[in-house]
Amino acid sequence: MTNTFFEVKSAIQTLSLNNKVLFVHASIRSLGKLDGGAIALVNTFLDAGCTVIVPAFNYDTLCLPPKGVDYQQNGHRGQWHFEHTEPFDVSSNHIEPSMGAFAAAVVNHPKRLRTDHPINSFAGVGPKAGAILAQQTDADVYGHYQGSEVKDAIVLSIGVTPKSLTPIHCAEQQAGRRLFRRWALTASRGEVEVCIGSCSNGFNQLQDALQPAATKIKVGLSDWTSYSLESLLENCTRAIIENPSITQCDIDCPRCQDMVSGGLIINN
Repeated sequence: MTNTFFEVKSAIQTLSLNNKVLFVHASIRSLGKLDGGAIALVNTFLDAGCTVIVPAFNYDTLCLPPKGVDYQQNGHRGQWHFEHTEPFDVSSNHIEPSMGAFAAAVVNHPKRLRTDHPINSFAGVGPKAGAILAQQTDADVYGHYQGSEVKDAIVLSIGVTPKSLTPIHCAEQQAGRRLFRRWALTASRGEVEVCIGSCSNGFNQLQDALQPAATKIKVGLSDWTSYSLESLLENCTRAIIENPSITQCDIDCPRCQDMVSGGLIINN
């Protein structure tokens, strides 16, 4: 089945996405055959006045912590081991392949902007991209989900489940959890310590909490769900506070174990 852009444009109207900030998490494959592919979908959002923000993560940058640094409840067990480390360069278009074709299309867009967080970088294009992305730092990895520029922002899920929704990590932080620390190599700053989120494999268990914030439609073969960012954060934060284990994927997952226990502990 071919999805015409009449269907996509109709979805933009139905979900009231025109001129909105969109945090998009997409499976292009879920759309079936899409004329023009991922970049055509990006451009359709831009033609509607949207600002599009996507995760542009890169795990090839991970490196060993400094000697003697040993944080507790840091979502890690055993020895650190990385076979190969490549320095992060914000001008590069390299991202983790699992980010998908839509994220890659944004990263490769000639007008894209990208944050310099070497592991959990985000990329964006559109009128508000610069102001939003400027809020992320090494320590405040989810800063771009907060502030006046995202007051009416939408989290748009295209053919994916809640375990792909990065803003839920921000809700964990708002619920009082302390983010993990990792170390990465950069081209311009050397080795840096940064904050990152936890395991997301249990986030599908937040489906009920997400429902009040969700508007669902079918676009060709794909399930699209639009969430108010503000409501998503509020509802997930409340659910995590009420039931910390709701995000746990498995009792043997060290990242889930440590985050459910409150997250990072730094010994002074």
